[in-house]
Amino acid sequence: MRFDLLDGVRGHLLFMMMLAHLAAQPGMSYLMDVHHARVFQILDAEFLVVLSGLLVGILYSLKFQDPGRLAQFLRQRIGKIYRYYLISAGPFLILLVLEGAGLGPLAFGLGEVLLIQDGGAYSDILPIYIYCFALLFVLSFALRFVPQGALLLPSGLIYLVSLFNYEGGVFGWGGKFLVFDIAAWQFLFFISYYLGLHFRQILDWLNGVSAGAYLFLVLGTGVLALGQRWAFWYPVIGNLPEGVAENWFRMQLHPVHLLRTLAVAAFFTVALVRAVRGTAWLTAVLRWYFSLPLLRYCGVWAIQMFVAHVYMIALFAALLPTWDAGQSFVWAVLFQGAYMVLPFGIHYVMAWQRRRAAALS
Repeated sequence: MRFDLLDGVRGHLLFMMMLAHLAAQPGMSYLMDVHHARVFQILDAEFLVVLSGLLVGILYSLKFQDPGRLAQFLRQRIGKIYRYYLISAGPFLILLVLEGAGLGPLAFGLGEVLLIQDGGAYSDILPIYIYCFALLFVLSFALRFVPQGALLLPSGLIYLVSLFNYEGGVFGWGGKFLVFDIAAWQFLFFISYYLGLHFRQILDWLNGVSAGAYLFLVLGTGVLALGQRWAFWYPVIGNLPEGVAENWFRMQLHPVHLLRTLAVAAFFTVALVRAVRGTAWLTAVLRWYFSLPLLRYCGVWAIQMFVAHVYMIALFAALLPTWDAGQSFVWAVLFQGAYMVLPFGIHYVMAWQRRRAAALS
């Protein structure tokens, strides 16, 4: 079951993630001037987690409608994402070999990868998915006895405890690459999952209000979405340890950052759902943009694109010291362009394989 607009949104976020990780390389920060973060001051992973939770909730509402089927789906997804996560660790293991690591360090590094402790540089989103799906998988067995909303309680408690812990991973259980506090980020996933469960009621309500009220809703959420870019007020919760990353409020998913993320997501939801006089042009532009095959194909093959971007960023980072500033810019454009063309190749190869399999059957 596919949702074309949501696939397009996910594709946009993946393209922007590639751009952000190119910009993270030494001397390349100017690439962020064409990133949506210049407008909203929020990057990509936040909205990918929102989309993931939202889609699982929608699938439950439309398709599963049973905790057992949900658990089966989550088990399959965890296995698939874990396999792709292992593939994404290739550059990390290759670097270990090239650095002359002996059998002992290599075995230790492989063990870290298998336990999701290290190796997935620039692919933190895959472990976030794994942990979020795993937690929902465990909690899904309680759905035979409690309503869906009850799952927000353990998720919220885990989030609350995480706010007092400033380490990465899950309460500090994580290696160098688990810079996100997944114990906090799972709460964003569960909020989105709950909203996805009720998407029909949300859509009915949005379509049922008057045109005037809807215009006010678009403008109001738009003001919040743009206004939040200046809301960099993050009161410290507990004791902030020395040496914490400058963007700790994002990595820990501070409540203010959580609200900022939801404000932007709310605006795009409202703007996409319904066209009314005064903002119909905005709805038309957004629907056209997120319906572009370029974006939709990237969204459809999202996990494969995650892995591809890890390898491409690793290659770019390895070659960057050999280029001057002008060459670095040209190669960054070429790498970004190649990444944006890649979904077409994946799509047409997979379509050809399906046609071939159908012809042979």
